[in-house]
Amino acid sequence: MNIHRFFGAALLMAVTFATASAADVTRDAHGIIREQPAGIHRLYMRSGGATYAPLYFQAVTQDGISTEMVFSEDGTKAYFKNIISHAATNTWVEGDVADGKITVPLGQVVHWFDDGNYGMQLALVEVKGNINTYTSKNKGSVTFRMEGNDLYLEGTSGTPDETTFVGLGLTYTGQYNGEWSYYLDYETVLSYKNVAMVDVPKDLETKTYSMEYENTGHLVNVGFRDNDVYVQGISENNVPTAWWKGTIGADGKLVFPLQFAQVYSTYLLYFCGADFEGETTASGGTTWNYLWTDGSATFSIDRQKGTFSSEQAVFVNNADDHIERGEIFRAPLFRPYQEKAGTPSDPSVYTYLDNFDSWGFSIMMPSIPLLDTEGNFMDPAKVSWQIYVDDDEPYTLYTDEYKYLTEEIDEIPYLFTAEQNAKFSRSYIYEKAYAIYIFQTGFRRIGVQTIYRGGGEEHRSNIVYHYFDSADAVTDIATDRNAGSEQHFDLSGRRVTDHHRGITISRMPDGRVVKRLR
Repeated sequence: MNIHRFFGAALLMAVTFATASAADVTRDAHGIIREQPAGIHRLYMRSGGATYAPLYFQAVTQDGISTEMVFSEDGTKAYFKNIISHAATNTWVEGDVADGKITVPLGQVVHWFDDGNYGMQLALVEVKGNINTYTSKNKGSVTFRMEGNDLYLEGTSGTPDETTFVGLGLTYTGQYNGEWSYYLDYETVLSYKNVAMVDVPKDLETKTYSMEYENTGHLVNVGFRDNDVYVQGISENNVPTAWWKGTIGADGKLVFPLQFAQVYSTYLLYFCGADFEGETTASGGTTWNYLWTDGSATFSIDRQKGTFSSEQAVFVNNADDHIERGEIFRAPLFRPYQEKAGTPSDPSVYTYLDNFDSWGFSIMMPSIPLLDTEGNFMDPAKVSWQIYVDDDEPYTLYTDEYKYLTEEIDEIPYLFTAEQNAKFSRSYIYEKAYAIYIFQTGFRRIGVQTIYRGGGEEHRSNIVYHYFDSADAVTDIATDRNAGSEQHFDLSGRRVTDHHRGITISRMPDGRVVKRLR
């Protein structure tokens, strides 16, 4: 039985440059080194071949993936973090340094599964023409040859077209001892990458700014020192504590150069800028095209308002010489933030994909502006939204439909987050009001209302409806607000529409209760 597990990315919050002897290492009960050893920290970029199986077996490259290393002060030990390129276990393995080589013992455990009595260990794996025809050994060692600043994995090779490989991989321990996980690296080269994070003055005073882009935004910290401007928090998801430093030039423009941000799992992330333009697709959507120049981002400054803005796109990018995957912020505006009470701008239903008959759910994409009616930015942490259907009662999200909810809710925080079990991956509420799966059907309309609790007050927008039948748009409001209208419930007592499929309990205007099957 072959088993594959996926390792999620974890955030490395800091890069350290302390030094220590080779003895300063802590291991857990399974022998795993989870904490970064003390020593001289260095970053490397990978090249070479690799295999893994996220859904099916793939032979890929290691390009763009980084590795962190720590060398002991006495020069006798080297430690690799995430030694296998596509397995982000975020743990370390130990090697011995001597005679221009790093010798890494096999059998070192890099991960342990909490839901079973087994783990994953370093092994030398040989694949012979078929992914299920292989041999592995977890005794002995592999070596990395040291040439200048670069490291070369010795004794490995691969021919993907023939499904033939000899490489450093991961096999299981315990009840699945010796079985290959499909993770394997071969012909690995680690090239030293000399990068450094922004050096922020220790006494730098900062103010809260809003970073606004398109229909959304978030709060950041901004500090000023002479002609330098420091911004922390551009990245919302990956490296939120990282800083980006820009300088105001003689022309009055604020320029942020391409800048190393921080390590994120097995990637080096950079702050950068690029020109962009939108292209309308045949379906009415927009495709964004980005033009890389030198990676810098230029901002115009409005000194009277204390704002700075750019016509370029800002990226948290996984490369320092081209646009790669990451966070994208088109035409950002930075302005001083002061919390004020105010009425939120009206939201809208951006689109509604009715896939209930084929998928068992539909997808609604609401648009929730983060500006109040006076144009002030609203703290996303104090914004929420509600869904309405054919009546003026908030639509409830139940735990039997949204499996990761711990309790039913009828109000969704703008920054909604939940621990989602992969088993229930279809029960989505997307963060930042991008989309929500709707598990009922038969609505004549569906609407959204924004709620803002800022400045010590609560204010609500109008309920803005999306109508599925243009005729209903004229008649629905008066009908739904009729105090004597029918009310419908499912067998659990939950309010549903009169188009709900299944057994429905209906309370009639004259007080009668009727059971129906649709």
